[in-house]
Amino acid sequence: MPYQAIEQTLSISRFATYRNAVVNHTGNDCVRTALSLYEWNAKLAAGFFVPLHIYEVTLRNAISDAISQRYGADWPTNDFFLNSLTDKNKRAITSLYREHGYQGVGKLLPEVKLFFWEEMFTRRHDGRIWKPYINNIFPNAAHLTVQQIRMQLKDACFIIRKLRNRIAHHEPIFNQTSLTDVYPLISTTVAMRCNETHKWLNQLETVNELFANRVI
Repeated sequence: MPYQAIEQTLSISRFATYRNAVVNHTGNDCVRTALSLYEWNAKLAAGFFVPLHIYEVTLRNAISDAISQRYGADWPTNDFFLNSLTDKNKRAITSLYREHGYQGVGKLLPEVKLFFWEEMFTRRHDGRIWKPYINNIFPNAAHLTVQQIRMQLKDACFIIRKLRNRIAHHEPIFNQTSLTDVYPLISTTVAMRCNETHKWLNQLETVNELFANRVI
């Protein structure tokens, strides 16, 4: 294996993260093990894409359903809803249809950033959305209080979003302290929404198999 050529192609500074991790773990500067770690990291990042896909679609549809119950199906154009948002989040929604016009919530949802959905779990929306509707939207979390459900979903989204962004920018994820927490958080969120979707997700995921076969 032409390790040096691959290291040069990936960049020495980038590859150093993996070499240093191997040195810290084993005491040896082994480029072969470092490349194996790089490969494992890439496979794990790829493995997370399916759970992240299911999580994000599930979450945004759930929140959209909750908003719709309060503000109607075309909530992105409802002034009462828009005025309940922070200025930043209001602009995040209106900017999506300002240029080409509003074409329905189905067209808009895929364009909304995950940060917006995370922000929907702040307590400013408790009285209008979460207290009346959260148990209908996340029926399998009925044993928790409204605040507990909302805070769990918000905290989970923050951790998941951070990892998602690292994966999207091809950054190392093997060295993230919350790495092993992410799939359980994804799984729990989906389970709160739908048992059948949760079972399907667990059948598809490959993340846990990769965790069972770590390089270091």
